[in-house]
Amino acid sequence: MKTQNTSATARHQPLMGALVHMSQQTRIAENVGADGKSACMLQTSKLELNWCHGELLIRFTGSAVTLAKAGA
Repeated sequence: MKTQNTSATARHQPLMGALVHMSQQTRIAENVGADGKSACMLQTSKLELNWCHGELLIRFTGSAVTLAKAGA
């Protein structure tokens, strides 16, 4: 099972320069297999674009987690 570190020390430092664009996306999908069992997946992503001294700095992060029903 994959785990995610959500502590403050794991977060990225801000990019230098002027923020040009930032977007975040969260998706949840439920898929049903041929056996009739369903599985949910939670996906998150974040994109940051900064302009610094004539260069575009790009940062992208994303994660995907399969969710299990409580008590399953």
